[in-house]
Amino acid sequence: MDIQPDLIVGFSVDGDMKTFKNLEKSGQKVIFNADWTEKTPLGKAEWLKFFGALYDLDTKADALFTTIEKDYNEALALAKKTTVKPTILSGAIYEDKWYLPQGDSWAAYFLKEANGNYLWKDTKGTGSLALSFETVLDKAKEADFWIGPGQFSSMKEILDKNPNYKYFKAVQNNKVYSFSSKKGKTGGVIYYELAPNRPDLVLKDIIKIIHPEVLPDYQLYFFEKLK
Repeated sequence: MDIQPDLIVGFSVDGDMKTFKNLEKSGQKVIFNADWTEKTPLGKAEWLKFFGALYDLDTKADALFTTIEKDYNEALALAKKTTVKPTILSGAIYEDKWYLPQGDSWAAYFLKEANGNYLWKDTKGTGSLALSFETVLDKAKEADFWIGPGQFSSMKEILDKNPNYKYFKAVQNNKVYSFSSKKGKTGGVIYYELAPNRPDLVLKDIIKIIHPEVLPDYQLYFFEKLK
């Protein structure tokens, strides 16, 4: 069940293959993991099968993905039945710019799937927008929820960093939710490590936040309401 010692799993963002070609010349085998190029949460999660094949755990990986896919689609069906689309703000200020997900990004995709109205959903691109505080305030001052406020893990941190955050309705109503406060044993943010493989839990979290009546017994896994 061990992965072959001479097999290297790599990826290339800019197409530079020089390092991998040199490794191949030395007799090492190279295969590529392209999960980061996937456009949908389930597409990214399906790469579990890739690693299952590497470790001779195909059956286990297939079964795990099947469960994730089923749970995701069941949650999606529930979200589609909701009739209200709460408005959503995301991101935070970093070095004088407010960075928030572009409309085609992985993060924005979840907000749409949960039947939320992400205020920048119509922007193009899969990366981040860099906007001024005034631009964001003008558009999102009345947003119902602030989901994913950067690295903030408490309301005190938010207001200490910039007192002007108090002008957002989501801050005034204590409807700010972050994944940064939940960390693993070594201090890493769990969301960054596990979310790409568990889109079912991410979707359920967001549905629970903006449509709590849909999943009354569900407990947030990645996100937490900031205090």
